Amino acid sequence: MTNINQSASLAVQADVVPLFVGDLLLSASKITGLTDFGDLHFLKGLAVLTDALREEARLNSMGRLIQSSGIVRLLTNRLRYQDDIKRHPEITLESIDAPIIIVGLPRTGTSKLQRILSADPEVQRLEVWRLLNPAPFPGEQPGNPQERIQAGLAAEQLFATQFPGWMARHPMEARAPDEELFIMEMSFESIVTAMLARIPTFRDFALECDPQATYKILYEMLQYLQWQDGGGRGRPWIMKSPVHIGNLPTLFKFFPNATIVHCHRDPYQIMPSFASLIVEGRRMSSDEINPEEIAYEWLNYWANQIDKNLIDRENLSSHRIIDVHFEDIRKDPIAVVKTIYDKAGRVMTPDTIAAFKAYDQSRPEKYWGDYNYTAEQYGLNKVVIDQRFKNYRKKFID
Repeated sequence: MTNINQSASLAVQADVVPLFVGDLLLSASKITGLTDFGDLHFLKGLAVLTDALREEARLNSMGRLIQSSGIVRLLTNRLRYQDDIKRHPEITLESIDAPIIIVGLPRTGTSKLQRILSADPEVQRLEVWRLLNPAPFPGEQPGNPQERIQAGLAAEQLFATQFPGWMARHPMEARAPDEELFIMEMSFESIVTAMLARIPTFRDFALECDPQATYKILYEMLQYLQWQDGGGRGRPWIMKSPVHIGNLPTLFKFFPNATIVHCHRDPYQIMPSFASLIVEGRRMSSDEINPEEIAYEWLNYWANQIDKNLIDRENLSSHRIIDVHFEDIRKDPIAVVKTIYDKAGRVMTPDTIAAFKAYDQSRPEKYWGDYNYTAEQYGLNKVVIDQRFKNYRKKFID
């Protein structure tokens, strides 16, 4: 999300780039020495975002710093990507074949499943250091991204020391996989940008945007990362993001031979857990937090996305979609992975199974710390939640 910076110096940096489009663009250009951002379609969303951050987000001084730094990071990666495709047009020829894409409401085991699947040495991993900086740093030698890895490790350390509540709920380890939403934010039209700041104007803008611009840049960044790693070589990407659930037609348009894994869990368990995560995230940037407002904002969003998902699934061929359940992921993730591999036409070797088990055992539940929450903390009502997800519950839960 935009408030993830690339180094721990974020916490002590003296200068904050003003949250105006011109200042942010200029800062990214000064850092890179580049001026070509490519297609300028993103400027409209950037303008809506910066206006909302200044006028609605109730940012504190840290919030202004991490939001401006995060936007500059996204713009910097845009500039470096644009420069690289001019010098290496073969990047655009990379084919993203047969990815395994995990979707579902948040807090349904999607992260655990992605990280176990990514332990297979014959897949491509979306590690955090790559997500934060898909573009190589200046002077980086092919195959030696140590500076980017160090930047990711610094970000991990920052979160572990400054924001332990977030890390306990959603660990972000530099060398571990995470969501492609960090890349999707580069469109400045993705709803995920609205999660860690109170920016309803941008949220509503993002909901009205055609998602193709966001999925286009996601596809391009996967091509870019794959090219840096010597091409696909038969290795599928392991991807995941809950925001895909309302965009299945677009997802299949860009990844037509994907295997989609849809994770399910009782929404009454999901909604307070997600509210707890977003409250913790917004505390990084603001001293004015309304937990009930947050809970119902995202309850409505996810309920609407699930309604879209149910309609889409009626109209899409189901042969590329597999449904799995949270409790099965918790109790026997290797069996779940076997089902996924069968669907995707992949073979689980003894070495692969050993890698899956080793990762799962290395990260027990609450490895990064304990936390708790209740629905009552967020004013959530079981009757309301059950009613909003009535059709979903009927099809996948009850």
